[in-house]
Amino acid sequence: MVNRTTNRSAARVAASMVAMTIIIWGGAGCGDDPKPSDGDASLADGDDGGVPTDPWAAPEESDDWQILHGYRGRLPSNSNESELWKIDSDGKNPLALTEFGGLKDLDPPLTCRYGCFVSHDLKWIVVVTGPPTADGFSLALGKFNAQQKVAILKGGELAGIVDFAFAGDRFFYSKKSTCVGPSCQYAFSVIELQDNVNASLPFLDFPLQAELEGSTYKGRFRVSPDGTTLVMLRTTIRSVNVYMWKDTVGLVELDFLCKYGTRDNCTGTGSEYSDTDPIAISPDNRWVAFFAFADKWHRIHLYDTQNPGNVISSIIGSVPSGSFIEKVCDAGVLASWQWQRTRADAFFTADGEELIFLGENACPVNGVAPPKPATDIYRVKTAKILTGLPLTAADVFSVTKNAPGDVTLNRRIDSFTLSPDGATAVFVATPTFDQSGNLIADGSARQRNDREVFRVRLDGSNIRQLTNDLSFAAESPAVIQTP
Repeated sequence: MVNRTTNRSAARVAASMVAMTIIIWGGAGCGDDPKPSDGDASLADGDDGGVPTDPWAAPEESDDWQILHGYRGRLPSNSNESELWKIDSDGKNPLALTEFGGLKDLDPPLTCRYGCFVSHDLKWIVVVTGPPTADGFSLALGKFNAQQKVAILKGGELAGIVDFAFAGDRFFYSKKSTCVGPSCQYAFSVIELQDNVNASLPFLDFPLQAELEGSTYKGRFRVSPDGTTLVMLRTTIRSVNVYMWKDTVGLVELDFLCKYGTRDNCTGTGSEYSDTDPIAISPDNRWVAFFAFADKWHRIHLYDTQNPGNVISSIIGSVPSGSFIEKVCDAGVLASWQWQRTRADAFFTADGEELIFLGENACPVNGVAPPKPATDIYRVKTAKILTGLPLTAADVFSVTKNAPGDVTLNRRIDSFTLSPDGATAVFVATPTFDQSGNLIADGSARQRNDREVFRVRLDGSNIRQLTNDLSFAAESPAVIQTP
Protein backbone atom coordinates (compact mmCIF):
# COMPACT_ATOMS: atom_id res chain seq x y z
CA MET A 1 0.00 0.00 0.00
CA VAL A 2 2.47 2.54 0.95
CA ASN A 3 5.90 3.62 0.07
CA ARG A 4 6.42 5.99 2.95
CA THR A 5 8.70 8.58 1.40
CA THR A 6 9.78 9.73 4.83
CA ASN A 7 9.44 6.24 6.20
CA ARG A 8 7.73 7.93 9.13
CA SER A 9 4.13 9.01 9.31
CA ALA A 10 2.94 12.48 10.22
CA ALA A 11 1.82 11.07 13.53
CA ARG A 12 5.30 9.80 14.25
CA VAL A 13 6.76 13.26 13.89
CA ALA A 14 3.97 15.15 15.62
CA ALA A 15 6.30 16.03 18.46
CA SER A 16 8.55 18.04 16.16
CA MET A 17 5.74 18.88 13.71
CA VAL A 18 8.21 18.91 10.84
CA ALA A 19 8.55 15.63 9.04
CA MET A 20 10.48 16.53 5.91
CA THR A 21 11.22 20.09 6.56
CA ILE A 22 13.60 22.87 6.44
CA ILE A 23 15.78 25.08 4.37
CA ILE A 24 19.35 25.55 3.17
CA TRP A 25 22.11 23.15 2.38
CA GLY A 26 25.52 24.23 3.55
CA GLY A 27 27.96 22.18 1.53
CA ALA A 28 28.99 18.83 0.16
CA GLY A 29 30.05 15.82 2.19
CA CYS A 30 33.31 16.04 4.02
CA GLY A 31 34.92 12.72 3.26
CA ASP A 32 35.14 9.37 4.94
CA ASP A 33 35.09 8.87 8.68
CA PRO A 34 38.56 8.62 10.18
CA LYS A 35 37.44 5.81 12.46
CA PRO A 36 37.93 2.35 10.95
CA SER A 37 34.53 1.08 9.85
CA ASP A 38 35.16 -2.08 7.85
CA GLY A 39 33.13 -5.08 8.90
CA ASP A 40 34.60 -7.19 11.67
CA ALA A 41 32.61 -10.35 11.00
CA SER A 42 34.51 -13.58 11.15
CA LEU A 43 35.24 -15.37 7.91
CA ALA A 44 33.77 -18.74 7.10
CA ASP A 45 34.84 -21.27 4.51
CA GLY A 46 32.94 -20.76 1.29
CA ASP A 47 31.79 -23.33 -1.23
CA ASP A 48 34.38 -22.59 -3.91
CA GLY A 49 37.40 -24.63 -2.85
CA GLY A 50 37.38 -23.48 0.77
CA VAL A 51 38.04 -19.83 -0.07
CA PRO A 52 36.99 -17.74 2.95
CA THR A 53 33.86 -15.66 2.42
CA ASP A 54 32.55 -12.79 4.48
CA PRO A 55 28.98 -13.47 5.66
CA TRP A 56 28.48 -9.71 6.08
CA ALA A 57 29.69 -8.67 2.62
CA ALA A 58 27.48 -6.09 0.89
CA PRO A 59 26.55 -5.56 -2.77
CA GLU A 60 28.46 -3.04 -4.81
CA GLU A 61 26.97 0.44 -4.47
CA SER A 62 25.28 1.57 -7.68
CA ASP A 63 24.51 5.20 -6.70
CA ASP A 64 21.68 5.42 -9.26
CA TRP A 65 19.35 6.90 -6.65
CA GLN A 66 18.79 10.20 -4.86
CA ILE A 67 18.05 11.28 -1.31
CA LEU A 68 15.20 13.35 0.05
CA HIS A 69 15.60 14.90 3.47
CA GLY A 70 14.20 17.70 5.55
CA TYR A 71 16.10 20.66 6.92
CA ARG A 72 14.60 22.31 10.01
CA GLY A 73 15.84 25.56 11.47
CA ARG A 74 17.38 24.79 14.85
CA LEU A 75 18.05 28.34 16.04
CA PRO A 76 15.60 30.82 17.60
CA SER A 77 16.06 33.06 14.56
CA ASN A 78 15.02 30.39 12.02
CA SER A 79 12.90 27.90 13.95
CA ASN A 80 9.93 28.53 11.62
CA GLU A 81 11.94 27.90 8.46
CA SER A 82 11.71 24.52 6.82
CA GLU A 83 12.11 22.91 3.42
CA LEU A 84 12.40 19.54 1.72
CA TRP A 85 15.69 18.97 -0.09
CA LYS A 86 16.81 16.56 -2.79
CA ILE A 87 20.47 15.62 -3.21
CA ASP A 88 22.36 13.07 -5.28
CA SER A 89 23.52 9.92 -3.54
CA ASP A 90 26.97 11.50 -3.12
CA GLY A 91 25.52 14.66 -1.55
CA LYS A 92 25.98 16.82 -4.65
CA ASN A 93 23.48 18.92 -6.64
CA PRO A 94 21.33 20.01 -3.69
CA LEU A 95 17.88 21.28 -4.65
CA ALA A 96 15.29 22.76 -2.31
CA LEU A 97 12.58 20.64 -3.85
CA THR A 98 9.51 22.28 -2.39
CA GLU A 99 10.98 25.76 -2.81
CA PHE A 100 11.79 24.94 -6.43
CA GLY A 101 8.35 23.39 -6.81
CA GLY A 102 6.70 26.72 -6.10
CA LEU A 103 4.76 26.02 -2.92
CA LYS A 104 5.21 29.60 -1.74
CA ASP A 105 3.85 30.93 -5.04
CA LEU A 106 0.51 29.15 -4.63
CA ASP A 107 -2.67 30.90 -3.55
CA PRO A 108 -2.69 30.58 -0.62
CA PRO A 109 1.09 30.01 -0.26
CA LEU A 110 2.25 26.82 1.43
CA THR A 111 5.45 25.88 3.26
CA CYS A 112 6.92 22.74 4.80
CA ARG A 113 6.89 24.18 8.30
CA TYR A 114 4.65 21.37 9.53
CA GLY A 115 5.79 18.69 7.12
CA CYS A 116 6.05 17.72 3.46
CA PHE A 117 5.85 14.13 2.24
CA VAL A 118 6.57 12.89 -1.28
CA SER A 119 5.81 9.60 -3.02
CA HIS A 120 8.72 7.31 -3.89
CA ASP A 121 8.33 8.03 -7.61
CA LEU A 122 8.38 11.81 -7.10
CA LYS A 123 4.89 12.25 -8.55
CA TRP A 124 2.82 13.20 -5.53
CA ILE A 125 3.24 15.44 -2.51
CA VAL A 126 1.35 16.03 0.71
CA VAL A 127 1.83 19.28 2.57
CA VAL A 128 0.75 19.47 6.21
CA THR A 129 -0.95 22.85 6.36
CA GLY A 130 -1.06 23.51 10.08
CA PRO A 131 -0.14 22.26 13.54
CA PRO A 132 -1.81 19.09 14.80
CA THR A 133 -5.12 19.34 16.59
CA ALA A 134 -6.79 16.84 18.89
CA ASP A 135 -8.26 15.19 15.78
CA GLY A 136 -5.12 15.13 13.61
CA PHE A 137 -3.57 17.06 10.72
CA SER A 138 -4.92 19.08 7.82
CA LEU A 139 -3.31 18.18 4.50
CA ALA A 140 -3.09 19.49 0.96
CA LEU A 141 -2.54 16.85 -1.71
CA GLY A 142 -0.58 17.88 -4.80
CA LYS A 143 1.21 16.58 -7.85
CA PHE A 144 4.59 17.29 -9.46
CA ASN A 145 4.74 17.92 -13.20
CA ALA A 146 7.68 16.94 -15.41
CA GLN A 147 9.54 20.11 -14.36
CA GLN A 148 8.99 19.22 -10.67
CA LYS A 149 6.56 22.10 -10.16
CA VAL A 150 3.74 21.45 -7.70
CA ALA A 151 0.03 21.87 -8.35
CA ILE A 152 -2.34 21.35 -5.44
CA LEU A 153 -5.24 19.22 -6.58
CA LYS A 154 -8.74 20.62 -6.63
CA GLY A 155 -10.55 18.94 -3.78
CA GLY A 156 -7.24 17.65 -2.45
CA GLU A 157 -7.65 19.12 1.03
CA LEU A 158 -8.10 16.63 3.87
CA ALA A 159 -8.72 17.33 7.56
CA GLY A 160 -8.38 15.30 10.74
CA ILE A 161 -5.77 12.93 9.30
CA VAL A 162 -3.86 10.88 11.85
CA ASP A 163 -1.52 8.80 9.68
CA PHE A 164 -0.99 8.64 5.93
CA ALA A 165 1.25 7.15 3.26
CA PHE A 166 1.72 6.85 -0.50
CA ALA A 167 1.88 3.56 -2.40
CA GLY A 168 2.50 3.97 -6.09
CA ASP A 169 -0.60 5.74 -7.34
CA ARG A 170 -2.54 5.19 -4.14
CA PHE A 171 -2.78 7.28 -0.99
CA PHE A 172 -3.86 5.78 2.32
CA TYR A 173 -4.87 7.54 5.51
CA SER A 174 -6.53 7.01 8.87
CA LYS A 175 -8.92 9.31 10.75
CA LYS A 176 -10.31 9.22 14.25
CA SER A 177 -13.86 7.84 14.22
CA THR A 178 -15.77 6.58 17.28
CA CYS A 179 -14.36 7.03 20.78
CA VAL A 180 -15.33 5.43 24.07
CA GLY A 181 -13.56 7.50 26.69
CA PRO A 182 -9.86 7.66 25.76
CA SER A 183 -10.11 4.64 23.42
CA CYS A 184 -10.86 5.41 19.77
CA GLN A 185 -11.63 3.54 16.59
CA TYR A 186 -10.04 4.77 13.36
CA ALA A 187 -11.44 4.76 9.84
CA PHE A 188 -9.02 3.82 7.04
CA SER A 189 -9.48 5.07 3.48
CA VAL A 190 -7.63 4.99 0.17
CA ILE A 191 -7.54 7.43 -2.75
CA GLU A 192 -6.80 5.98 -6.17
CA LEU A 193 -4.76 8.90 -7.46
CA GLN A 194 -4.87 7.93 -11.12
CA ASP A 195 -8.66 7.46 -11.10
CA ASN A 196 -10.31 10.15 -8.99
CA VAL A 197 -8.43 12.20 -6.42
CA ASN A 198 -11.73 13.44 -5.00
CA ALA A 199 -12.97 9.95 -4.14
CA SER A 200 -11.92 8.46 -0.81
CA LEU A 201 -12.76 4.78 -0.50
CA PRO A 202 -13.20 3.48 3.08
CA PHE A 203 -11.96 -0.06 3.61
CA LEU A 204 -11.36 -0.69 7.34
CA ASP A 205 -12.42 0.35 10.84
CA PHE A 206 -9.80 -0.48 13.47
CA PRO A 207 -9.63 -1.65 16.23
CA LEU A 208 -12.65 -3.91 16.11
CA GLN A 209 -15.55 -2.59 18.16
CA ALA A 210 -15.29 -5.59 20.49
CA GLU A 211 -11.65 -4.68 21.26
CA LEU A 212 -12.11 -0.96 21.73
CA GLU A 213 -12.28 -0.94 25.53
CA GLY A 214 -8.84 -0.36 27.02
CA SER A 215 -7.22 0.29 23.65
CA THR A 216 -4.41 2.85 23.49
CA TYR A 217 -4.09 2.57 19.70
CA LYS A 218 -3.62 6.00 18.06
CA GLY A 219 -4.26 5.29 14.38
CA ARG A 220 -0.74 4.55 13.07
CA PHE A 221 0.08 1.86 10.53
CA ARG A 222 2.88 0.40 8.40
CA VAL A 223 2.33 -0.70 4.81
CA SER A 224 4.20 -2.98 2.43
CA PRO A 225 6.00 -1.46 -0.57
CA ASP A 226 3.61 -3.08 -3.05
CA GLY A 227 0.53 -1.76 -1.26
CA THR A 228 -1.14 -5.05 -0.46
CA THR A 229 -0.38 -5.52 3.23
CA LEU A 230 -0.98 -3.21 6.15
CA VAL A 231 0.10 -3.86 9.75
CA MET A 232 -1.31 -2.24 12.90
CA LEU A 233 -0.45 -2.68 16.59
CA ARG A 234 -3.53 -2.57 18.79
CA THR A 235 -1.98 -1.63 22.14
CA THR A 236 -3.15 -1.43 25.76
CA ILE A 237 -1.20 -0.47 28.87
CA ARG A 238 -0.09 -4.09 29.27
CA SER A 239 -0.50 -5.85 25.92
CA VAL A 240 -0.30 -5.60 22.14
CA ASN A 241 -2.21 -7.34 19.36
CA VAL A 242 -0.41 -7.55 16.02
CA TYR A 243 -2.93 -7.27 13.16
CA MET A 244 -2.52 -7.55 9.41
CA TRP A 245 -4.92 -6.25 6.77
CA LYS A 246 -4.36 -7.81 3.37
CA ASP A 247 -5.99 -7.30 -0.01
CA THR A 248 -8.64 -9.99 -0.75
CA VAL A 249 -8.16 -11.39 2.77
CA GLY A 250 -9.15 -8.62 5.17
CA LEU A 251 -8.16 -8.30 8.82
CA VAL A 252 -6.17 -11.10 10.47
CA GLU A 253 -4.68 -11.26 13.95
CA LEU A 254 -1.05 -12.37 13.87
CA ASP A 255 -0.15 -12.35 17.55
CA PHE A 256 -0.99 -11.31 21.09
CA LEU A 257 1.78 -10.29 23.51
CA CYS A 258 1.46 -9.40 27.19
CA LYS A 259 3.82 -7.84 29.69
CA TYR A 260 3.14 -10.76 32.04
CA GLY A 261 1.00 -13.81 31.43
CA THR A 262 -1.31 -14.83 28.60
CA ARG A 263 -4.34 -13.45 26.78
CA ASP A 264 -6.77 -14.68 29.44
CA ASN A 265 -4.48 -13.79 32.33
CA CYS A 266 -2.61 -10.67 31.25
CA THR A 267 -1.19 -8.55 34.05
CA GLY A 268 1.17 -5.65 34.50
CA THR A 269 1.05 -1.89 34.59
CA GLY A 270 2.76 0.81 32.62
CA SER A 271 2.81 1.51 28.90
CA GLU A 272 5.16 -1.12 27.50
CA TYR A 273 3.87 -0.90 23.93
CA SER A 274 3.21 1.77 21.29
CA ASP A 275 1.58 1.61 17.88
CA THR A 276 4.84 3.06 16.49
CA ASP A 277 6.99 0.16 17.73
CA PRO A 278 9.35 -1.16 15.02
CA ILE A 279 7.81 -3.26 12.25
CA ALA A 280 9.19 -4.46 8.92
CA ILE A 281 7.44 -6.18 6.01
CA SER A 282 9.46 -8.34 3.63
CA PRO A 283 9.48 -7.34 -0.07
CA ASP A 284 7.51 -10.45 -1.05
CA ASN A 285 5.04 -9.81 1.83
CA ARG A 286 5.74 -13.27 3.23
CA TRP A 287 7.08 -12.08 6.58
CA VAL A 288 6.21 -9.38 9.08
CA ALA A 289 8.90 -8.66 11.67
CA PHE A 290 8.06 -7.10 15.03
CA PHE A 291 10.48 -6.14 17.83
CA ALA A 292 8.73 -6.49 21.17
CA PHE A 293 9.08 -7.11 24.90
CA ALA A 294 7.14 -9.67 26.91
CA ASP A 295 7.93 -10.99 30.37
CA LYS A 296 11.73 -11.18 30.75
CA TRP A 297 12.53 -11.30 27.02
CA HIS A 298 13.26 -8.96 24.15
CA ARG A 299 12.49 -10.79 20.90
CA ILE A 300 12.27 -10.46 17.15
CA HIS A 301 9.01 -12.06 16.03
CA LEU A 302 8.50 -13.21 12.44
CA TYR A 303 4.90 -13.75 11.31
CA ASP A 304 4.13 -15.91 8.30
CA THR A 305 1.49 -13.97 6.36
CA GLN A 306 0.66 -17.01 4.24
CA ASN A 307 0.05 -19.11 7.32
CA PRO A 308 -1.30 -16.82 10.07
CA GLY A 309 -0.61 -18.39 13.44
CA ASN A 310 2.86 -19.49 12.37
CA VAL A 311 5.11 -17.35 14.57
CA ILE A 312 8.88 -17.75 14.82
CA SER A 313 10.73 -15.81 17.50
CA SER A 314 14.37 -15.26 18.32
CA ILE A 315 15.43 -13.94 21.70
CA ILE A 316 17.58 -10.81 21.46
CA GLY A 317 18.07 -10.40 25.19
CA SER A 318 16.70 -11.46 28.56
CA VAL A 319 16.85 -10.64 32.26
CA PRO A 320 17.06 -13.19 35.10
CA SER A 321 13.62 -12.20 36.43
CA GLY A 322 11.01 -9.49 36.19
CA SER A 323 10.25 -7.37 33.13
CA PHE A 324 12.98 -6.92 30.51
CA ILE A 325 12.22 -3.25 29.92
CA GLU A 326 12.41 -2.55 33.66
CA LYS A 327 15.51 -4.64 34.39
CA VAL A 328 17.53 -4.30 31.18
CA CYS A 329 19.74 -1.56 32.60
CA ASP A 330 20.71 -3.58 35.69
CA ALA A 331 24.43 -4.28 35.94
CA GLY A 332 25.60 -7.19 33.82
CA VAL A 333 22.38 -7.71 31.84
CA LEU A 334 23.48 -6.34 28.47
CA ALA A 335 26.44 -7.87 26.66
CA SER A 336 28.63 -5.50 24.64
CA TRP A 337 26.88 -6.46 21.38
CA GLN A 338 23.33 -6.03 22.74
CA TRP A 339 21.06 -3.00 22.92
CA GLN A 340 18.34 -1.73 25.23
CA ARG A 341 15.58 -0.99 22.70
CA THR A 342 14.94 -1.08 18.98
CA ARG A 343 13.92 2.30 17.54
CA ALA A 344 12.40 3.74 14.35
CA ASP A 345 11.24 1.72 11.34
CA ALA A 346 13.04 -1.50 10.45
CA PHE A 347 13.54 -2.84 6.91
CA PHE A 348 14.17 -6.08 5.08
CA THR A 349 16.78 -5.98 2.36
CA ALA A 350 15.51 -6.11 -1.23
CA ASP A 351 16.20 -9.85 -1.43
CA GLY A 352 14.50 -10.44 1.93
CA GLU A 353 17.55 -12.24 3.29
CA GLU A 354 18.33 -9.76 6.07
CA LEU A 355 16.55 -7.56 8.56
CA ILE A 356 18.10 -4.12 9.18
CA PHE A 357 17.19 -2.13 12.28
CA LEU A 358 18.26 0.63 14.66
CA GLY A 359 19.28 -0.32 18.19
CA GLU A 360 19.67 2.10 21.08
CA ASN A 361 21.21 1.93 24.55
CA ALA A 362 20.22 4.85 26.77
CA CYS A 363 20.79 3.15 30.12
CA PRO A 364 21.74 5.56 32.93
CA VAL A 365 25.34 5.65 34.07
CA ASN A 366 25.65 6.04 37.84
CA GLY A 367 22.00 7.03 37.87
CA VAL A 368 22.40 9.77 35.24
CA ALA A 369 20.95 9.55 31.73
CA PRO A 370 23.69 9.75 29.08
CA PRO A 371 23.95 13.01 27.09
CA LYS A 372 24.15 10.86 23.95
CA PRO A 373 22.60 7.40 23.90
CA ALA A 374 24.49 4.78 21.95
CA THR A 375 22.82 3.97 18.62
CA ASP A 376 23.81 1.68 15.76
CA ILE A 377 22.33 0.22 12.60
CA TYR A 378 22.38 -3.58 12.80
CA ARG A 379 21.99 -6.52 10.40
CA VAL A 380 20.68 -9.99 11.17
CA LYS A 381 20.01 -12.87 8.77
CA THR A 382 16.34 -13.75 8.23
CA ALA A 383 17.33 -17.41 8.11
CA LYS A 384 18.79 -17.14 11.61
CA ILE A 385 15.56 -15.72 13.02
CA LEU A 386 13.63 -18.52 11.30
CA THR A 387 15.57 -21.08 13.34
CA GLY A 388 13.91 -19.74 16.48
CA LEU A 389 17.24 -19.88 18.31
CA PRO A 390 18.46 -17.02 20.50
CA LEU A 391 20.76 -14.55 18.78
CA THR A 392 24.43 -14.49 19.70
CA ALA A 393 27.17 -11.95 19.03
CA ALA A 394 28.06 -13.80 15.82
CA ASP A 395 24.50 -13.39 14.51
CA VAL A 396 24.38 -9.58 14.70
CA PHE A 397 26.52 -7.20 12.64
CA SER A 398 26.89 -3.53 13.55
CA VAL A 399 27.02 -1.48 10.36
CA THR A 400 27.87 1.87 11.94
CA LYS A 401 30.03 0.80 14.90
CA ASN A 402 29.60 4.12 16.66
CA ALA A 403 31.84 4.91 19.60
CA PRO A 404 30.20 5.09 23.05
CA GLY A 405 29.98 8.17 25.23
CA ASP A 406 29.55 11.91 24.81
CA VAL A 407 31.94 12.13 21.87
CA THR A 408 31.72 13.17 18.22
CA LEU A 409 32.28 9.65 16.91
CA ASN A 410 29.18 8.53 18.77
CA ARG A 411 26.83 9.54 15.99
CA ARG A 412 23.37 9.55 17.52
CA ILE A 413 21.13 8.11 14.78
CA ASP A 414 17.48 9.17 14.61
CA SER A 415 16.24 7.24 11.58
CA PHE A 416 17.46 5.49 8.44
CA THR A 417 16.38 3.91 5.17
CA LEU A 418 17.89 1.62 2.53
CA SER A 419 18.93 2.26 -1.06
CA PRO A 420 17.10 0.37 -3.85
CA ASP A 421 20.20 -1.70 -4.63
CA GLY A 422 20.33 -3.03 -1.08
CA ALA A 423 23.93 -1.90 -0.63
CA THR A 424 23.63 1.35 1.31
CA ALA A 425 21.96 2.71 4.43
CA VAL A 426 21.10 6.42 4.45
CA PHE A 427 20.65 7.87 7.92
CA VAL A 428 20.31 11.09 9.90
CA ALA A 429 22.65 11.48 12.87
CA THR A 430 24.72 13.96 14.85
CA PRO A 431 27.48 15.38 12.61
CA THR A 432 31.10 14.29 12.47
CA PHE A 433 32.71 17.12 10.48
CA ASP A 434 32.45 20.89 10.55
CA GLN A 435 32.13 23.04 7.44
CA SER A 436 35.91 23.14 7.03
CA GLY A 437 36.11 19.37 6.88
CA ASN A 438 37.63 19.07 10.34
CA LEU A 439 36.47 16.62 12.99
CA ILE A 440 34.06 18.40 15.37
CA ALA A 441 35.49 18.64 18.88
CA ASP A 442 34.01 16.30 21.49
CA GLY A 443 33.17 19.30 23.67
CA SER A 444 31.13 21.04 20.98
CA ALA A 445 27.39 21.34 21.52
CA ARG A 446 26.93 20.66 17.82
CA GLN A 447 28.01 17.04 18.20
CA ARG A 448 24.98 16.59 20.48
CA ASN A 449 22.34 18.88 19.04
CA ASP A 450 22.70 19.07 15.26
CA ARG A 451 21.67 16.43 12.68
CA GLU A 452 23.06 15.76 9.19
CA VAL A 453 22.59 13.15 6.45
CA PHE A 454 25.03 10.24 6.18
CA ARG A 455 25.43 7.16 4.02
CA VAL A 456 27.25 3.91 4.72
CA ARG A 457 27.68 0.68 2.79
CA LEU A 458 26.05 -2.20 4.66
CA ASP A 459 29.42 -3.86 5.27
CA GLY A 460 30.38 -0.79 7.35
CA SER A 461 32.67 0.78 4.77
CA ASN A 462 32.40 4.04 2.81
CA ILE A 463 30.69 5.98 5.59
CA ARG A 464 30.25 9.63 4.60
CA GLN A 465 28.60 12.76 5.93
CA LEU A 466 26.68 14.25 2.99
CA THR A 467 25.26 17.51 4.37
CA ASN A 468 26.69 20.20 6.61
CA ASP A 469 24.86 23.27 7.87
CA LEU A 470 25.30 24.95 11.25
CA SER A 471 21.81 26.44 11.38
CA PHE A 472 19.60 23.63 10.16
CA ALA A 473 19.03 20.07 11.35
CA ALA A 474 18.37 17.26 8.88
CA GLU A 475 15.37 14.97 9.30
CA SER A 476 13.55 12.00 7.80
CA PRO A 477 15.86 10.58 5.11
CA ALA A 478 14.20 8.90 2.15
CA VAL A 479 15.52 7.41 -1.07
CA ILE A 480 14.05 7.72 -4.56
CA GLN A 481 15.12 5.90 -7.69
CA THR A 482 16.80 8.20 -10.21
CA PRO A 483 14.50 8.58 -13.26
